[in-house]
Amino acid sequence: MKSVYLISNVDNGGKTYLEYLLPALNALRHQYNCIVLQTSITGVSKLEAEKFLGCAVEEVRLDYIEKLKSQIVISNDASVGKFLDESNFSIFIAHGNVGMPLKDVYYCSGWTSYWDAIVSSSRSLFDLIKTGLHLYRQDRGALRLSSEPDRLRTDLRNTSAVSVLPIKIPEVFSAPPEFQCTSEEYVVGLLPTQIGICPIGASLFENMEVVVNSVKSQIPHAKFIFRPYMTDFERAHVKELCEQLARYPWISIDDTRGSSKDFYRICDTIITDASSGGVSFMLNTCKLPIYYVPVGHDSNPIVKAWLDQMEGLLPIAKNGDELKDMVLGFTLLTSEQKHFIYKKFYDSEYSGLHHPDEVFLELVQNQHESRFRYCAIDSFGGVHDGLISDPERARQ
Repeated sequence: MKSVYLISNVDNGGKTYLEYLLPALNALRHQYNCIVLQTSITGVSKLEAEKFLGCAVEEVRLDYIEKLKSQIVISNDASVGKFLDESNFSIFIAHGNVGMPLKDVYYCSGWTSYWDAIVSSSRSLFDLIKTGLHLYRQDRGALRLSSEPDRLRTDLRNTSAVSVLPIKIPEVFSAPPEFQCTSEEYVVGLLPTQIGICPIGASLFENMEVVVNSVKSQIPHAKFIFRPYMTDFERAHVKELCEQLARYPWISIDDTRGSSKDFYRICDTIITDASSGGVSFMLNTCKLPIYYVPVGHDSNPIVKAWLDQMEGLLPIAKNGDELKDMVLGFTLLTSEQKHFIYKKFYDSEYSGLHHPDEVFLELVQNQHESRFRYCAIDSFGGVHDGLISDPERARQ
């Protein structure tokens, strides 16, 4: 039986990021010898990971991963790609279910360019990935960007973008779910993305006062749960901010590093700057998030592209007044109206995509010839679209 290596290496990713490997493991474990590796930085013990995944897990260092040759390697961490030998076929499972308004004009291509295949569930995310890889590889080829020294693997390669239904999301809501909510309680989740991801001045940390005051002006009884990105808890100014916010009896700090789904379950809405967790919240609950993207940052090409993509699909506030209107408006929407917004987004991003069980198995078997390729980006940055012309093609 041929082996497939699945590697967990997200810094303090916990079960939230370990969960990205589970659909691939479930799709492959009966036909391949699945070897799961994790490093010591994940924030999950070997026993916890084994219990969560239902299989043996080996804890290794990166130098062990560097020695893998002529293998199929799947990982939840883009940085692993730089450590792989050229002989491996590598598959990166992209995080989140939507693109993000990042400041990086290459859209993290300094990491993703080392992979043979990138698996994602989001059409908007694919558009940003291929835009970033196109620009990155063109600039690398023109020597406007230098290569990293002592890499076993080139970042100028053919990369297939492979489409799949959201890998961490339950079945689509065919009808509005029943919401258990009372007028005496309204919980707002504050979900900043990782520090350094947003353009300067656009992060939730920098706009906390405007966001909180806007909500309280419309819903005085609102309570907040602040959930920073897991690695940001170690930053001195984040610790200081958490201490300041915790002084207010109506603000609590989620430092449990538990499952995102537990956090989503207790929130009535989530406000974020760029985190794909806003969309994950909507897909898990059929409740609506708000993306706070301050006016003036649309000069960044990635932010502008994201705003154009999400216009009419996601609630986006560009200043405090718009945020006030949205927060109040959410309290007036019926469950049917929320479901309509949810379904419109879902159909736009995921209609016609296929179950992870089908996609991962076929991708491992056929690699660059996968039927589920959304597009391909060649080593020069050329983009080849339309490889799946319609949903029926993938079934042939």
